[in-house]
Amino acid sequence: MDLKTANEIWVWGGYLLVLLCGGLALWRGGWAERTAAVIVLVGWFLTPVINATYKPGLWLILLDVGATLAFFTICYFSRRIWTVLITANSAGGLLSHFANLLLASDHKMYFAYITASGLMGGIFVALSLGFGVWEHGMFTRRNADLRRATKAA
Repeated sequence: MDLKTANEIWVWGGYLLVLLCGGLALWRGGWAERTAAVIVLVGWFLTPVINATYKPGLWLILLDVGATLAFFTICYFSRRIWTVLITANSAGGLLSHFANLLLASDHKMYFAYITASGLMGGIFVALSLGFGVWEHGMFTRRNADLRRATKAA
């Protein structure tokens, strides 16, 4: 398998994961999960439109700064574990852009940059969102059980 095929599998697998986790968050999540899902879905589908190269551009960096700040705001107001994970992974993906920009132009390591950016800013962000849906379901079931126990008592 050549690198181009491996990259295409990686990218399309990421899109599938984002659609799955984002769709679950829109369907079964609370306000924090739904808001984060909109941010993730918009970000994932805007990225190839605003950045067609393997190096980070200004618009991609601004998009990721906005997403990271939005995740931080959700984290601050929701006080959920998964929001810390999604914010940290988004910040890691953002930092990979700056690390790539700091390298000398003849030492660009696009494969390492794409891997770090794809894992931290893509796959792990989507998995954090999926964890958020699971966590929201756990809180919802626990609260329903508490309400039933209170009414029975």
